[in-house]
Amino acid sequence: MINTKNLNDNKKMGLTPQQRKEKVAALREEHEDYFQIEGKIDALYIPKMAYRPKGKDELYVSFFPSELEKDENIYTEFVSIDYDIEDPKRTLYLHKYNPHWKNEYELITSSSGFQRHLIPVSELKVINDVTDRNKSDVISNNDLRITEDMEFDLPNPDANPSTDLVNKLEDINQSIITLTKVINKLIK
Repeated sequence: MINTKNLNDNKKMGLTPQQRKEKVAALREEHEDYFQIEGKIDALYIPKMAYRPKGKDELYVSFFPSELEKDENIYTEFVSIDYDIEDPKRTLYLHKYNPHWKNEYELITSSSGFQRHLIPVSELKVINDVTDRNKSDVISNNDLRITEDMEFDLPNPDANPSTDLVNKLEDINQSIITLTKVINKLIK
């Protein structure tokens, strides 16, 4: 796991733009396999601080208008104000692009004059976390889909009477083993 704390030794001065860029790049490395597998090589990844604003009952993240104006899905994870990891599971979230963001998300202005839109954490979709990424047999969404109308080719031992019954039973056994592996991967 990357320790991003050592990328910012001068906490009182805040992060420089270069330090922020380096920390975001280091944080993104954890999720790069997901982006590659899903074909989202240029995915918009913006780590954010999750917090409970005064007068609110739930957690929010906030995005600058310039970030939402990109008209893209945003991938995020929870970090501190100094871009240090806040979630030991390194959960990757998706904020699906909302074309009505200007009207639907509350606009707040910070004490330093910066405007941001509040988005409830409950609207973020969990993509995966370290426990998902550490499974040796993780299946990508594009690798396998099982549907109701899917047929499995199970041989019929009665279809060819000249074939040895033991061979047919072995074929059925192998099909059942394959099917069991597929089901086990889906339920993990």
